[in-house]
Amino acid sequence: MKQNLYFFITVFFLFSCGTQKKVTQNTSIEEDTKLLISYHQVSGYSKTVPEYTIELYSNRQMYLTAKKNLDKQGKYMRTLPSDEFDEVIKTFVDADFFKFKDEYTSDMTDLPTRYLYFSYNGQEKKVKDYYEAPEKLKELEFLMRSFLDRVGWEKMSW
Repeated sequence: MKQNLYFFITVFFLFSCGTQKKVTQNTSIEEDTKLLISYHQVSGYSKTVPEYTIELYSNRQMYLTAKKNLDKQGKYMRTLPSDEFDEVIKTFVDADFFKFKDEYTSDMTDLPTRYLYFSYNGQEKKVKDYYEAPEKLKELEFLMRSFLDRVGWEKMSW
């Protein structure tokens, strides 16, 4: 009887160690997925300007969190094809994103604010665009906003 008890305890510990190893492996996969680009727009005092966030991760998944004044509400996801993903990253690199100032602001208080974040090759930067940003930065913002109108968004349910 004691031998059976020792056998079952040993088997139990072996299976629990294997389960722990699988959990650790799944965690490391998630840790390898990094946020590369984020575009966040805040409506400010406007009652019509959309408020949302678009995030692009290293696994080519893009998330939209729609807060207000959009035809979508809630969280959505889409996966970019490899060539489109590469083109978005290339566009940010070619625009010399890391050379932009941290903020483009004004004393005016009624404009929407846009935040653009980019992480690439160990560098990361977040730029606040409130007023009079350079044309290259506006083009990057437009690129990210253009994803709102594209097909392939799937509503996420929690």
